[in-house]
Amino acid sequence: RTCYEHFALIISDDLNAVSSGEVLFSGGGVYNNYLMLLIGQKSNHKIIIPNNQLIEFKEALVFSLLGALRLNNQINCLASVTGADSDCSSGVIHYVRK
Repeated sequence: RTCYEHFALIISDDLNAVSSGEVLFSGGGVYNNYLMLLIGQKSNHKIIIPNNQLIEFKEALVFSLLGALRLNNQINCLASVTGADSDCSSGVIHYVRK
């Protein structure tokens, strides 16, 4: 519970500092009902969660893009997003022998 409270507080503080109104959440995290409830309680925003098909489509699309970037040794992990020391090309490619 402590982690969820912390996550919800950090997310809500960032949202509240930017604006108010409606916020669209998507990705696998929206399936965590408790976390979404806490964010909704701590935020000045109406939380919008799309249908499951859209959530799954977005996840597949994003991870496909990350994989394609990795295959081409292009940056797919930004320090500005993750807090890492530098941008990088993250992930491991496993080739299957036939």
